[in-house]
Amino acid sequence: MFVLKTLDDTVRILPAEQRKSLPTAVTDELNRKYSNKIKPKTGLCIRVFDVLDIGDGIVHACMDGSGMFPVKFRLIVFKPFTGEILTGKIVNASPEGLRVSMEFFDDILIPDYLLKPNTIYNKNQSQWVWQYQDEDSSEVQNMDMERGELIRFRVEVEHFNEVRPQAPLPGTNSMTPTTPSGTGKELRSSAYWIECSIIDDGLGLLSWWS
Repeated sequence: MFVLKTLDDTVRILPAEQRKSLPTAVTDELNRKYSNKIKPKTGLCIRVFDVLDIGDGIVHACMDGSGMFPVKFRLIVFKPFTGEILTGKIVNASPEGLRVSMEFFDDILIPDYLLKPNTIYNKNQSQWVWQYQDEDSSEVQNMDMERGELIRFRVEVEHFNEVRPQAPLPGTNSMTPTTPSGTGKELRSSAYWIECSIIDDGLGLLSWWS
């Protein structure tokens, strides 16, 4: 689920930050730049794991006194592998499928065609229902997939999209977290989203298998 990525970059240390030790100032600046950001073809950056090397800096005295330092560092990245089994919480349902959140990452989709066989969408309750048939009695049980339920799923495909920054809508703050809602175009156009399944035995709501 989490991997270490080794990266090279050039870090600008402002004069106000130069009172800190150089490793601390570099780490703080790298975290500001990368933490909670999507890096194309890499995944969701969590935070800096360690700084491996800091090269000689160049101070721009004619500008604002900032120092530019070449650095090599390792970053903790959320990038699950295909076939990995993860657990999250159902946050929304629509005819297109289920949207799942792992608290720190919300762009997880279990599309309708990767739900269990004999799963139907209840329009009145806006939720999916697995119609499980007992092998011995042939009795059918409706297994509701309600919002807030914990669900175990399998990673199938990662998707990366090129997304341009957008200005916040009037009366909103772009830094204010929002509750994930969509399961369609809005989710599929995210910079990074994961397509998952619950077809196999043992997958689905944790309550089914407890």
